Amino acid sequence: MSANQNLNAALGALESKLETLKTLTDANQFMVEALKEQGEALQAMAAGPARKMLRDQARAKFSPDGGSTPNPAVLAILEKSLGSGQSAQIIAFPAAGGA
Repeated sequence: MSANQNLNAALGALESKLETLKTLTDANQFMVEALKEQGEALQAMAAGPARKMLRDQARAKFSPDGGSTPNPAVLAILEKSLGSGQSAQIIAFPAAGGA
């Protein structure tokens, strides 16, 4: 493999990781803003209703079907993060070899 091919492969891998990082950053930003703006209300709620409220807000914002800022990748992360049994926490970056 030539040096140019190696460089192109490395740049492709880097681009993929940067896209993943951007998606995770956008999901985390959504959570930070929600907690900043609605923290007291969320803390007063039971976990299930709080997660549902955040999922509904995430769908309204990121849904590819009419969301205000459509982004299915961000929505998928938030749906998983806010699914049952999960807490509404900042989403961790995946371990090496993930995503």
